[in-house]
Amino acid sequence: MIKKILAIYLSFAILVIGMVQPLEAGLVPSEITLNTSTKDLEKIQKFLELKIVSQRLKDFGYSEKEIMDRLSTLDEQTLHKIALKIDEIKVAGDAGLAVILALLIIALVVLIINLTGHRVVVK
Repeated sequence: MIKKILAIYLSFAILVIGMVQPLEAGLVPSEITLNTSTKDLEKIQKFLELKIVSQRLKDFGYSEKEIMDRLSTLDEQTLHKIALKIDEIKVAGDAGLAVILALLIIALVVLIINLTGHRVVVK
């Protein structure tokens, strides 16, 4: 009995240990951390140079000089946050995935209702 329990415990332990992913750490090159503010500023300036963005800012009444003055007053953390937000923007949108997910959920609900033997009657 004890051998059976021990065998089950060891096989479970080996299974759990085998599923754990190894972690690797390394040093970050200093050039990456030192140049982030200039890269972030370049990314923001490229984004502001887009025709749609510049037109929208002009519609709000901002001139290019006002925008550059405001950018120069921002600290490095704020510039980095803005640059990260620019990376997250999806230009064309992603409504196709939402439609597919909605259809999949509807199909699952209909399948579950049919498998349980219920009928939905709309009058």
